[in-house]
Amino acid sequence: MSSLIILWIITYNLLRHQRGIHNNVTSVSNSIQKFQNQFVQRLKIQRKVQSRSHVFVKYNGRNISTEFELFYMNVSTDKLMDTRIHKHRYNLLLDTSTNCKEKYVFLLVVVYSATYKFDERHVIRKTFGSMSQYDNKHIKYVFVLGQTMNDTQQKEIEQESVKYRDIIQGNFIDSYRNLTYKRVFGLFWVNRFCNNVKYVIKIDDDITINIPVLIPYLSNKQNKIKVLECRTVIAARPQRGIRRKWYMSLSEYPFTTFPPYCAGPSSIMSADVIRLMYDATHFVPFFWLEDVYGGGFLPWISDLQIVQPKFYIKDLRASLKEKPRHLFYINNIKNASHPYLMWKTIENYTQNFV
Repeated sequence: MSSLIILWIITYNLLRHQRGIHNNVTSVSNSIQKFQNQFVQRLKIQRKVQSRSHVFVKYNGRNISTEFELFYMNVSTDKLMDTRIHKHRYNLLLDTSTNCKEKYVFLLVVVYSATYKFDERHVIRKTFGSMSQYDNKHIKYVFVLGQTMNDTQQKEIEQESVKYRDIIQGNFIDSYRNLTYKRVFGLFWVNRFCNNVKYVIKIDDDITINIPVLIPYLSNKQNKIKVLECRTVIAARPQRGIRRKWYMSLSEYPFTTFPPYCAGPSSIMSADVIRLMYDATHFVPFFWLEDVYGGGFLPWISDLQIVQPKFYIKDLRASLKEKPRHLFYINNIKNASHPYLMWKTIENYTQNFV
């Protein structure tokens, strides 16, 4: 990683600390913006001197093109003014979850769910989400939702929230193109309201967590810092076919590859990783592919190494009759009964199940 980027991160954090001491938001904000402009200008000069489009670095034993660094190195100030990504002006439409500052939480499971997926949330609560404690480790679950314009659906969500007290809802439209807002909203909420957790799991609502395997796995890390684990995608290319679901125009992203990133369905993070990535959102430009932004750009600029465990994730249907030794199972075919069957399989193979 460029020494200029590291210098920027250090200076930015010093400015944030200064703001806390002097409580002069306007002065510090102007200082940050001034430094931001200087930072961009120096990067432009550096690139002219070096006369190169990109370089290669070693990442997990592979040569990785770093041309994507230009995506945030060359960004203009007006691209860093998004009120939710860079300024974190989120409003909580719903937050009935129990505040976890009052109680030590070993594991916080943050489930990213669409507003209409009532059944998927119910399945999680009835399966692994029923485990609030395992091996004397406290586990907490929250579902992260965006905003819906359907009044009937919103009333049902509010009723669900009152009943289960595990929903947080942000002030952005819940849509596929807004998943990056949801990712950063989750970082915002954890840092603001649940920042004393040890580990955070980010999952989609089609994932089953193997709690009896995951908790001992995390416990054995013995206070290891900067833990970021997931299914890693390396040297992926943007889809240029205009009819493809993840079509990416050259104007949106002109480079040939994405940075190494965590695939969207699940990630394991230690608390310090959440804080680092949350801070990085202030100066990384918005990118609508949530896994590339939240699982790629933010870790890269935060100088985090991504690790993929050997038995990390597997297709759920193919695992129903096997000994469940993977940490996560994904319901690729969206069969409503399979998560129940998978959880039963986990129970049957687990000794001393609590």
